[in-house]
Amino acid sequence: MVSDVQGGRMFEVTGPVMTDAGMQVLWNPEGFASVVDDDSWEGSLLKDDDILQHVLAGVLVPINLGDSAFQFVVRVGDSQQAADLTTRERACLVVASEPYLITSAGSLYLSGLEDVSAIPDERALHVAAPAGRYAVTVNLIDWESEADSRALTGDPSPCALPDFVLLLTAPTWPEPAFRHSLQTLPPPP
Repeated sequence: MVSDVQGGRMFEVTGPVMTDAGMQVLWNPEGFASVVDDDSWEGSLLKDDDILQHVLAGVLVPINLGDSAFQFVVRVGDSQQAADLTTRERACLVVASEPYLITSAGSLYLSGLEDVSAIPDERALHVAAPAGRYAVTVNLIDWESEADSRALTGDPSPCALPDFVLLLTAPTWPEPAFRHSLQTLPPPP
């Protein structure tokens, strides 16, 4: 689901993202123009050192939590309005990453690592992000801590918060020291 938040300057997209490759990733398709088949994917993304080079280049942000499926919100701000957590999200925040760098030419994608390619498929969550550089923080939310977070079936209720909120904001000047690690989040306190 895509929505316009607070007067048209901030946008967000929400949806589930799963992976069998051990990592969800936010990525810039221009950085993976040469990934067109299994062999080119393996040559570019199979080894941790290869993935880290994409992080250093600002074309990939790792959400490295093993094989999993999580509900995500990706919120994109701009130089006029920074992306931020809602009051509810802030109250349920477990831990946040230091900022990662990602560059955008207008579109980013959130998917499992196995779905990164030159041509994103329908499994990838499309994130409209105007061209530029963004500081990205990955925020782990304890959505189950809210009283009405589960429906009678045990599934998350329609009003449940997501597992993760990714905030994309134009970096400040001077730019922060961006995180260069495949371990996305520090251990919870």
